[in-house]
Order: sequence, then structure tokens, then C-alpha cells
Amino acid sequence: MHASQAIPILKIIVPFVLLGVLLELEFAHTSLHAAQQGYEKYVDPARRFSFDYPASMSCNRVTDDEVKFSHPSASLRIAILVEPRQNRKPIDSKALLESFKKNLHDTSKDAAVLEEGRLPDIPGTQSYLVCSFKDKNDRKIMQLVQYYVSKDRMFQMIISDRPQGFLNVEKVIRHVHRSLKIIKPSLD
Repeated sequence: MHASQAIPILKIIVPFVLLGVLLELEFAHTSLHAAQQGYEKYVDPARRFSFDYPASMSCNRVTDDEVKFSHPSASLRIAILVEPRQNRKPIDSKALLESFKKNLHDTSKDAAVLEEGRLPDIPGTQSYLVCSFKDKNDRKIMQLVQYYVSKDRMFQMIISDRPQGFLNVEKVIRHVHRSLKIIKPSLD
């Protein structure tokens, strides 16, 4: 084969080789990104809210308004509850937090509130706190509790773990919490 014959063949083969290399690089990048992320997205069947959770956790949908996530070999837990509001007082998530803190101090040993705030990307009446306490079995627990309140319903997310687990996976817990989206503000 002469050099003049090889050039037309190269013009045909090189684009396919380059396309294959580019596809392989894109596939490797997508796989690596998915492995680094390690999260699944939970979307409420009624499309009221969504959030990311670690792909290694299992989901147990107890009712239409209650879902729990657990890890088979870790103490990390996520619980979601949507329920009707019991009273018609003004919508106020801070009042819920105050009630939660009072109950925490009344019923738990060594209770401490470590952080309070609001998620910046969720409009409306919402707030969260991070606390630690000893449960009835004298085990130390840390929790992140998020409230969102609509006119007729209340959303509660609780992420809990033992302190060493909470601190070891704090980035994961923060990711789960910050990924929360309220899709339907009325929660109905």
C-alpha cells in the first residue's frame, strides 16, 4: 500500500477512533461522577418534596405521609413525616422548634442545642436545629430536625445518628439536608 492510499483510509478511521475515545472518556466521567455522588433522589409519590439520600440506605415507605431510611450496617437514620396541623395558630416553624427544644430538655438527659437556622433555598416558614441528647437507654444521640409548615400541614425531617457517626458522616448529613426541596408548598 502506498502512502497516497493510506491517507483516504485514515480520513475514515481517525474520526471513528476519536469518537470512540470521546465516548469512552464521557462514560468514564459519568461513572466516576455517579460513584463520587453515591446518592439517590427520593421524590415523594405525591410530589410534595424531594431530597437526596445515600444510595446504600434502604427506603421503607410506612404510609403515604411517613417514610424512613436506614442503613443495614450503620446507625444513621432518616425519617420524614407529613401530618395535618393540629391547631390554627399562625404558621410559625420557630414555635415548633421551641416546643421541640422544651420537650427535648424535659424528656432527655444531657440535652443541648448545637445549631439553629433556616435552609436558604426553601422559601416559606421553615427552620431546623441540630441537637444532642441521651435517649432512654442512656445512649448519646445527635439529630438534625427540619420543619416546614404550610397552612394545613407540617413537614418534619429527622436525621439521627450516634455522635461519632454523625460527625464522621456530617458531610453526608449536610448534603441530605441541603438537598431538600419543597415541590408543593401546600404539602397536600
